[in-house]
Amino acid sequence: FKVLEGRDVDFTSFFRRLANAARGNRDGVWALFQETAAINAWLDRWLMRLTHRGESAPSRADAMDRVNPIYIPRSHKVQEALDAAVAGDLEPFRRLLRVLERPFDPREGLEEFAVRAPYDFGRYTTFCGT
Repeated sequence: FKVLEGRDVDFTSFFRRLANAARGNRDGVWALFQETAAINAWLDRWLMRLTHRGESAPSRADAMDRVNPIYIPRSHKVQEALDAAVAGDLEPFRRLLRVLERPFDPREGLEEFAVRAPYDFGRYTTFCGT
């Protein structure tokens, strides 16, 4: 996956969108890259490898969707839920929990849980407060 090196690409989004590229829709993958020439060449080689292995792209895409989640506990969403809980509002935590109970199922209205943190969120450092 050298094509990802040195690029600011969200891996969770990349692998989920890669399944759609296998189905013939490269738009989602392209949206993650500033220039598409390198990723297009990589996608062409990847799809060719699938063909040489005897795998159909749609069956590979379905298998990828089963193991690559749409929703993960992204730091900025976890922090939002924690901040709200400290303030006495558990609803953001409950909503996050509902989202993460079915991480592979696309659902309307949950797009904010599928994207990386805004750049101004900064680097997130976790700690154990036990």
